[in-house]
Amino acid sequence: MASSGAAGVLLSTHDNVFYASGFSSVMDGWHLIEPIAAVFIPTDAQLPIVLILPEASIISLIVSERGGHPVHYERIATFDMLNFCQTARAEDAHLALPDDLLAELGEVMKRVEGQCEHDIIKTIAATLTRHVDPGDCVLFDDLRVAHHIRAITGQTTGDALDIMLAARAIKTADELALLRESGAIADDIMAHTISLLGVGASWGEVEKGVAQYMISRGVDPLPGSPMLFGGAYDLVFRPDLFRTAVSRPFTGGEIAILETQGRYKNFWIDINRTAHIGPASQAYRDQYSAVRDVFETISARLKPGANTADICQFRDIPAAQRLDPPEKLLVVAHSIGLVPLESPVRYPGTGFHSANKGFVAEPGMVISIDCLYFGSGLGPSHMENVFIVNDSGVEPLYQYPLDLAEVG
Repeated sequence: MASSGAAGVLLSTHDNVFYASGFSSVMDGWHLIEPIAAVFIPTDAQLPIVLILPEASIISLIVSERGGHPVHYERIATFDMLNFCQTARAEDAHLALPDDLLAELGEVMKRVEGQCEHDIIKTIAATLTRHVDPGDCVLFDDLRVAHHIRAITGQTTGDALDIMLAARAIKTADELALLRESGAIADDIMAHTISLLGVGASWGEVEKGVAQYMISRGVDPLPGSPMLFGGAYDLVFRPDLFRTAVSRPFTGGEIAILETQGRYKNFWIDINRTAHIGPASQAYRDQYSAVRDVFETISARLKPGANTADICQFRDIPAAQRLDPPEKLLVVAHSIGLVPLESPVRYPGTGFHSANKGFVAEPGMVISIDCLYFGSGLGPSHMENVFIVNDSGVEPLYQYPLDLAEVG
């Protein structure tokens, strides 16, 4: 923020609010088109970090703290959400809060500044008016919010996305510990997934079984399906990029791309292995071996100071020439965290420039390496691992073997 010349950032997208403060709400799962919480972080350390949330949600700060998930803030500003807060203010003669909770709530309420406004935009405007001048630049991660604030206060605004992605790409020690925890769970999920495969099993049954297992391990599955599937089967195999609905039972000979995806304590799991229903042909095993050789060569290049675009170049790797055709091999490196593509590249980060120019790996980054072969001659062969970049090299997050899983 200091290098950008900004007076602070106003974050209102739920991932950034969680990243900056640790505050989250079950309402985040509603995927509303407008924010239900925000946090103001000033560049000047003498000014307070202000958490902005519905007044009725103040009690959740104590609940979260007691549950071992403290929320970080210095001041609080509140607003009304629909008529929830009005209802919460109504006196309930049958509710007697325990003394210890009342004492905690009293301490939290001492941090509330200003009055409860009628909506979050008015509260954001009032918060900024209290702490910065209109001529000072405040960066926003939601430019629609910025537009409304400019209309109310005349605040000078800018885009916070680049600095947020740069900050989020470097993980803290606590985040790395959590990601290592998620890595062990991801390995277990992959083992469970493979145990469900076999002749007679249907893809739909496998998806449901994987989703149930994920939930039992505290993982939120990817919405719609926890799996990304690498093709469709009619009269011939048709490779496509990812998910395709398949309802009939496996009869043998199918290739299952096992990209089990979900979020563990808000951080992304992104592991990918390939399974073959029944014994694979030697030709397919050779193809899979070639993709694995490329993957391992590229993974060995990942280290501090390396550019992701450079390490993903595979034309000079002899194993790539064993593929028919090698041009159908997709190799990409991307940072992950609260979202699966958290790479510190200019917006739009999913454009061709992201892969073509890449970014420099730094200690503390968590980077996924994907090798996805989409050749239709023998069918796809895919694998993916995630690595923690440290001062001297990398540490793999997932330990599940890269071997082709041939399941009966």
